[in-house]
Amino acid sequence: MALVTMTEASRLIGKSKQTLYRHVSSGRVSRNSDGFLDTAELIRVYGELKQNTTSKVTKTSVPVVQVERSHIEWLEKQVDGLRDDIKQDREDSLAREIRLMALLEHKIDTTQSETSADKPVIRGVFSKIFK
Repeated sequence: MALVTMTEASRLIGKSKQTLYRHVSSGRVSRNSDGFLDTAELIRVYGELKQNTTSKVTKTSVPVVQVERSHIEWLEKQVDGLRDDIKQDREDSLAREIRLMALLEHKIDTTQSETSADKPVIRGVFSKIFK
């Protein structure tokens, strides 16, 4: 993203400064609080800019490639962190499932042993008749 003056912007787009000022006042083109125009904004409105070898860019910010790389690195770190979180959640879920299955199996075994050995069998009249 390069910031240019109104004069430089008029050279880059091939229009007069008066036309550019009119477009800014109508809202077709926006400029920052310092009065500079962003080249990306000029490209958005007017298309490809003209090459001007004598042009001097007055203000530049961090190169786009560097911003994109740092942003990509940050996103990759976020993705790696989320993958680690998902892996940990899966491990926790599996461990919880194993514990619950063990509790269920123990409860079922306990219930079956209580019915067969610990509790006396109460027999009714029909069971005595139809042995």
